[in-house]
Amino acid sequence: MTKYTIVTDPNGVFVGAVQGHDLASKQNGISAQVSFAKGHQLHKVEVEDDLAKVTDPGVFLERILKHLPKH
Repeated sequence: MTKYTIVTDPNGVFVGAVQGHDLASKQNGISAQVSFAKGHQLHKVEVEDDLAKVTDPGVFLERILKHLPKH
């Protein structure tokens, strides 16, 4: 399984997904951080390993949304 962080807006609508659960990184003295607007929710999930290899955006969206927690 591979870790992803799914982002939804305040209404629960899918915004995007980031591979991994760590949204900050530092390498060779350079720091980077992924952040989202206030009210957005982050959902840490584990997905099938092959999801990272999906190149079709529609297929990726269909598969990642299956892991979005239901409310």
